Amino acid sequence: MKSIKKIALVSAISASLLAVMGGAANASTSEGPSSTYVAYEGPGFTGRTQVISECGLTNLRYRGSYKWFGSGQSGRMHNQINARGPVHFTLPTRSNAQQKTAVGWKSIFKVC
Repeated sequence: MKSIKKIALVSAISASLLAVMGGAANASTSEGPSSTYVAYEGPGFTGRTQVISECGLTNLRYRGSYKWFGSGQSGRMHNQINARGPVHFTLPTRSNAQQKTAVGWKSIFKVC
């Protein structure tokens, strides 16, 4: 039984990585590749994911942990949905970031 669970976990992780890589590869602008935010359901980059590579506003479904792949655009993080209220943090344009624990952000506005 444990080996079946391990196979399922490895399959889920592989699918998440493919989604991230595929989203990053397919989300390009006229200026090059697009920055990508990956929201994880659980801490330590676990559980379901939401991959955001498009410009503009996106409400976050998951806030257990995150990874940011900066490829030219910044991400303005808000603690309210629909990018309301002040910007609480700005993810960098040309470097990566991550946090293994939960965040209070409820929306991102990716500036392109």
